[in-house]
Formats: sequence, structure tokens, C-alpha cells
Amino acid sequence: MSQGDYGGQRANMEDASMAGTLASQARLLWPKEVEILRRRPPVSVLDVACGTGEILRRVRTEFSPVRAVGIDLFRGHARVAPRPVVLGDGIALPFRDDSFDLVLVRHVLQALPDPVPLLKEARRVGSRIHLLVEDYAAILMDMDDAAAENHFTDVAPLFRKKGTDLYQGRRAFRHLSEAGFSNVAVEPLVVDNLSDDREAFAGVFHHWKLGYAETLAGLLEVEVAEVERRFDLMVETIRSPDRYAAWLLFVLTADS
Repeated sequence: MSQGDYGGQRANMEDASMAGTLASQARLLWPKEVEILRRRPPVSVLDVACGTGEILRRVRTEFSPVRAVGIDLFRGHARVAPRPVVLGDGIALPFRDDSFDLVLVRHVLQALPDPVPLLKEARRVGSRIHLLVEDYAAILMDMDDAAAENHFTDVAPLFRKKGTDLYQGRRAFRHLSEAGFSNVAVEPLVVDNLSDDREAFAGVFHHWKLGYAETLAGLLEVEVAEVERRFDLMVETIRSPDRYAAWLLFVLTADS
């Protein structure tokens, strides 16, 4: 399996729904991430797997870095992300050593069969890293439906066989150390439907439904409609004023 296969989910990553996913994730998470980035404002930035450039735009507006470049494997993303954007692979970055002050790596490690080569490349070209990783066992929702409540824990071992690790969040500390980074720090980042942007939170799950229902149905050997039903229940839970929903992610920072 190649890294470029995105852990068996390249078609999902390149689906039109991904633009909505990335926009919702940025709305939801940026208010918390920017507080971390403000502690050491970046001077020059590389965004690896930049997608549609949602975070690149925010970094440029907030920090006015002297240089801010994106790189992505998918031509469709590179076309819409704010220039300059390079079409290329994160495990073979087309930049000289120490080209950037900060390298951003967000929402991508879970889709790599082996994330260490990408992290080593980030260390080679940048002085430090800002890494955002998910752990899908840490999606907590108050639901009465067991299939929906256990959806991600059920699919995790099946996705792992394809190279996607839905538990990457807990492993990222080790992988950064293996890649040679120092001063690795981990900050839990919690979003919930009481204190954060509820519609952005719901939007993440809605767009996951649009982009992943067919793939997940195949893995679970259920009808597509059943997966869609589960995601609809998750969205309903997030939007409900009477139910609690939360997601624990991790921001890791380290020096090269």
C-alpha cells in the first residue's frame, strides 16, 4: 500500500464532500488552535496536506507570515487552495532543509499506513511542527442507539487493515519521537456542543456521511442507508440542547 493511497481512503479524501468537511473542521477547531499558535507566532509556514487551504487562509490573516505555502497530493484541492500551493507528496517534500519556521500537519496522520516518513520530512524542512491528530475512540455522544454509539470503535479495526489508523491520536507522541523531534508537548483539545460552534460540529459529521457512507458500509457489511442513519443520529445528537456530544483531539508541538 502506498502512502499516496491515504490508507485506502483516497477516493474519500478527494470526494467533493471533503471541502465541506474541511470548512466545518476549520470553523470548529481554529478558535482553539490559534491560541496555541499565538504563543510562538510563525514567520514562515508550510501546510502539509493543506486540502482546500482553509487553515492557510486563516494563518495568513492572523499572522501575516513572510511566506506561507501549501502542499497537497490532490490536484482538485491544489486548484482551490490559496496560492502558492504545490502539488506533491508529504513524504518527499520539494523544499530544501530548514526552509520554514513552522510546518503544519493537520487531519492527515490517521490516513497514512506509516506516518513517520512524513514526520521526518517535516522535521527536515522546518524548525518546528504543529500537529493536529484525531482519535476516533474519543468521540463521545449521549445516544440511545448502540450501533451509532459504537460506530467508530466497530469500524476502527476494519479500517486499520487498509492502512487507516483511527486511533492515531494516542500514537502521535511516539511517532514524533521516532521521527527525531525534541521537546514534544501534547495538548488535549476538546470540542463539545455546549461551548463550541454547534453547527460546525454537526457539519463535520454531516459531510463525513456524504463522503464515507459507502466505504464504511462496505467495511461493516451493512447497507449504506444504515451508515447514513447512524451519522444522522450523530448530527441530531450534536444539535440537541438536551444531549451532550464531545470530541477529544490532540495538538502536538515539537522542535526539529
